[in-house]
Amino acid sequence: MFTDNFEKFGVTADWKKVLPGMVYVDLQESKSKKEIYSAYNNGASVIFTTQNISNPELPVIKVNNVYETMLLMLDKHFHSPQNTVKLVAVSGSNDKDIILDLLYKVLGEKNRKFKAEEEKEFMKYLNSLKSMTVEDIYERLDKMASIGEHFMPIVVDYKLKYFRFINSFRFDCALISGVNSMDMVDKNYVLESIRGFIAHIPESKPIIVNNDDDLVLKALGASKNTIVITYGLNKKAAVTATSIDVNQQTTFNYCLQRSFYTNSGNLLEPFEMPITINMLGSKSIHNALAVITCALYYDIDIKDIKDALLGYVSPSRRFEISDIKGIRILDNYCSSAGDLDKTLEGLQLLNYNTLGLLLSVNKTEDWQDMNSIIRVMNQWSSILGIHEVVMCGCIDINEKITPLSINDIRKFKKALNDLPQIRYFDKLQNAIAYMSTYIKDGDLLVLAGGDEMNNAKGILEGQLKRVLSTLH
Repeated sequence: MFTDNFEKFGVTADWKKVLPGMVYVDLQESKSKKEIYSAYNNGASVIFTTQNISNPELPVIKVNNVYETMLLMLDKHFHSPQNTVKLVAVSGSNDKDIILDLLYKVLGEKNRKFKAEEEKEFMKYLNSLKSMTVEDIYERLDKMASIGEHFMPIVVDYKLKYFRFINSFRFDCALISGVNSMDMVDKNYVLESIRGFIAHIPESKPIIVNNDDDLVLKALGASKNTIVITYGLNKKAAVTATSIDVNQQTTFNYCLQRSFYTNSGNLLEPFEMPITINMLGSKSIHNALAVITCALYYDIDIKDIKDALLGYVSPSRRFEISDIKGIRILDNYCSSAGDLDKTLEGLQLLNYNTLGLLLSVNKTEDWQDMNSIIRVMNQWSSILGIHEVVMCGCIDINEKITPLSINDIRKFKKALNDLPQIRYFDKLQNAIAYMSTYIKDGDLLVLAGGDEMNNAKGILEGQLKRVLSTLH
């Protein structure tokens, strides 16, 4: 009877979704029995829980591990889609969304081509990962298997809803892009989370890791995996980039320095190949190295890899660059001090005469730790030769923003003693108007901030065109 109901009606961990005949798995953290009774009242035919339920009317089965039970139920209900679709895990805090999208583009040659509506649904999946439950993931797996797909990238992040089930997934490959140490509240917790994830990658499956990230390398130290492929911008990495040139595009040589066996058993010997991407910044090169290596492991044709990378356009405000009569504007989304750090790090590959930074700084968001921002600025100001930092509160864009106080501004100016010029404006329009009066041909202006800066690039471009038109 249980099997019949299960196969026919399905399983859920959300009592609100329970329909008559469904199986309910109690995953709640608290010891409250309210959800169990609610699921029963909605018509649950069987309820799995770790709690002791004395009411004989409730169809309860007590288990030791509800997470394993949930995975078992889902795997059975969807007829084991993990046996058909290879899960490619993407972990770390650096550009997971871009890596996911790149993987889809590059591995698409092995996958059956999506129809237009299916591609739209897949992109919706990529954009919804943060809010997905394990049920959503299995439904997507089932969808991928039903249309003949071979690969499905999935994010591994301890902040996500389905993370509790991650160690029960059967991953075929793992990419670890690195972490923003600047944003860590508890570095040891993050370190143990990465170690725990690595421990559940089958020893015969590859782990592709960022060799430029010390924390990731530390977590990898105890790994028993026989296939570890490191990538990075240093000579010690198994995969690196040489002959890097950055203009409107980025070109470099993908350099495999140590051989490895591909998924089909072919030995891939050291070689170099030229790559062109429509992305800027050192992070973009890291992302490309990781994705190319993954594609080579899965025996994707080199021409297909190069074509997919060249055809990829990164999302808006991801090292997005434009040129107004020789003045370059680079717009990058920053929602944390760690993002700002990675933004400034990526500027090392660019050429410019004078560098100006327009930075959104306010006291509204949790990430605005002034000490972290100061630490980042002091680290990069002399390396990059930052000419001036203009900070703005953007209160004209979002009235809910709390601007910096006079004391905050004084603290910034005192702490940022290596910078020759620092200015602050409450309003974005005023900050842009000021900066557009002195930048000139060959200069680079970097825009860094969150949602409040979404229209800053367009406003600045319009302002520059008006100013420059009066000079001719």
